[in-house]
Amino acid sequence: MVTQEDLAKKLGITRTTVARALNGSKNIKLETKEKVLQLAKELGYEKNYLGSTLAIKEKKKIVAIIAKSINEEYSKKIKAGLKDFEDEVKAYGVKIKILEVDISDRVGQIEILKKNLDKKIHGLILTPLDTEEILKVILPSINELHVVSIGKELSSEITYIDSRYTKSGRIAANIMSNIAVKNGKILVIDGGDDLMSSKKYLKGFTTKLDEIQKSYIGPVKIESLLDNKERVLDYLSNDIEGIYINRYAPEIIEYLGEVKKDNYKFVTNGFNEKIRGLLESNKVIATVSEDFYNQGYTAGKRIFELLYKTDIKRSQRFQTKIDIIFRESLD
Repeated sequence: MVTQEDLAKKLGITRTTVARALNGSKNIKLETKEKVLQLAKELGYEKNYLGSTLAIKEKKKIVAIIAKSINEEYSKKIKAGLKDFEDEVKAYGVKIKILEVDISDRVGQIEILKKNLDKKIHGLILTPLDTEEILKVILPSINELHVVSIGKELSSEITYIDSRYTKSGRIAANIMSNIAVKNGKILVIDGGDDLMSSKKYLKGFTTKLDEIQKSYIGPVKIESLLDNKERVLDYLSNDIEGIYINRYAPEIIEYLGEVKKDNYKFVTNGFNEKIRGLLESNKVIATVSEDFYNQGYTAGKRIFELLYKTDIKRSQRFQTKIDIIFRESLD
């Protein structure tokens, strides 16, 4: 029997890309989609919805509580991955209820979690904001509840999709160190904690610069950075060549352009339409971004397997890829 993995190997692409093409996802190039569909037809591929070993005894209630970030691509891509996986297993009648909560609303996420646990759900996917409180809430139900966390590890006994934010910060630092001249300093601005990625980006970035003994200023902590953009100007000394900002980077770079102070080298983390525009206009040299789509897709697949396969370990750890995006690599 031909599998998605067989199609992927023959075309030299990932199995996830094959799944997207077969499921009619919009997150794939038309040319790639046509190649997948043509090969599937030639080889007689038929969906098996994760194999005949999965015996469905009853419909399971699956809830995903996703943090909504200022970076609109974050939750958008995670939801797209979840929905594409849901479509892939639709023959089983699987439904994933997706709920969103603002990334700064720890209390709100706990309230939503409690309400859904009262409804006796079987599977839970979440991007946890307050890990300690969430563990307290789910602990009484842990024997009956299968959980997958994205971006933050809840415990070693709960399946975790590692977003690798620290690694992304390290890669950004490596790029910056290679484009800044030997004596040029790097200004590192700490734009605050978004409860998910920004602290890890900053740690990875500065740790890498320390390791390679690259000179930098900071991290300079600016409270309420969006409301205090002008404070960045206080640190723009003549010996600075590059600037790194762990949070709100697109907004600050746009502001510096407005005041004619954007003649620096910028490397950042994450990806959205603003960053795309800054790359296209050469305001940003590169960005390092996590594959949020596959985080959602992988979380959906793992929660499904935890619920319906008997030979799956309760606790597993997965890593999705990291993309390095330059202007030349934009679609």
